[in-house]
Amino acid sequence: MKRQKGFITVEACMVVPLFLFFMLAMANIIMLLLAEAHIHQSLLEAAGYTAQYAYLEERLANGNKKENLPAAEKSLKNTSSKGSNLGSKIMNYAILVKHFQEYIGEDYYVEKMVCGGKKGIVITMKQDTDNSKIYLIEAKYYGKIMVPMFPNMQIALSNRVKQKAFVGYSKEEQETDIYVYITPEQSVYHTRRSCTHLSLSVHSAPDTQKRNYAPCGFCGRKKTDREGSIYLTRTTNVYHNNRNCSGLKRSVKRVKKSEVGGLGPCSRCGG
Repeated sequence: MKRQKGFITVEACMVVPLFLFFMLAMANIIMLLLAEAHIHQSLLEAAGYTAQYAYLEERLANGNKKENLPAAEKSLKNTSSKGSNLGSKIMNYAILVKHFQEYIGEDYYVEKMVCGGKKGIVITMKQDTDNSKIYLIEAKYYGKIMVPMFPNMQIALSNRVKQKAFVGYSKEEQETDIYVYITPEQSVYHTRRSCTHLSLSVHSAPDTQKRNYAPCGFCGRKKTDREGSIYLTRTTNVYHNNRNCSGLKRSVKRVKKSEVGGLGPCSRCGG
């Protein structure tokens, strides 16, 4: 009996430290995730706010373009334009950092889990190489690992967001970024979610009207779920035997027009 008690004591001495280590590690991970979530949200808020000022950059650039100026004056204007653009970019960056600091405030988890707190977060902003209207914004910082045996460990972390400047869309962007609506069964795309082809109005009718319609490809050969009746829609050329037929449901998906493949436009809303 004494020997068994000794085993229990030894096991407890081995298991309890491991359990405490695991619990502390989990608490550290959770606090670090909460800090990352607040940093990411603050970065999104600051990026959206800064995007409102991007029109100044475009206005300065467009305002300095003079096609009919003398060569010497045009050169001077171009130099001024570059300086103005640089100044506006610096201003936008300063606005981004300022509002990021304001949004994040004195967050407990950021101050505890990020080396240097919010002052230890380095913000960078650059233009996308494919689209100069899109800014790539990144926050870099070091997270603390505060568990026994690893008191001074740090891990490099980063948060990235994309933000489009509020300067409108070009004709090419409008054509490529337009969204349409499709369903699994249809062979067309819709430009409006409210299209009547997507909003089916189902009603029952006597089965004697079958001769006026073609059978549904999903349920037309099955036994009707209501004796003496079939199901029709307001705009249809087929009848259904089952009220829950997949042909009477619309699983509508919103996608970019460039992703619809060979689908043509709807005759009602796609023209």
